[in-house]
Amino acid sequence: MSGFDYAAQEAETERQWAAFSADPRMPAAARLDLHFVPGPEADATEFIGWLEDRGFEIEHYEADEDSGEAEVIEAQTPTMDLTLDAIRAEEVRTTEAALRYGWVPTGWGFMVE
Repeated sequence: MSGFDYAAQEAETERQWAAFSADPRMPAAARLDLHFVPGPEADATEFIGWLEDRGFEIEHYEADEDSGEAEVIEAQTPTMDLTLDAIRAEEVRTTEAALRYGWVPTGWGFMVE
């Protein structure tokens, strides 16, 4: 999938980071939770395999036609330092793989354990 707008992704991540990091309760470390939806030629098996081989824990939600929910893959990192640079590095790395396997990143959050 070509033509992905990395500049827009970076700008959105910076906007999100500014909002999160302004909260004094934000943890210094947590698990990054990245979200992906399928493009027209998505290969869930290969993408999930790539993620698992790199230490991500995966949640794969199949599409639910009754509720209108789309198929989603969520990938969680092990606990990591939450910095803008660290988040961007994971986001770029997983976005490149996602696009290779026909998936599109839709955002991220974090989970404190």
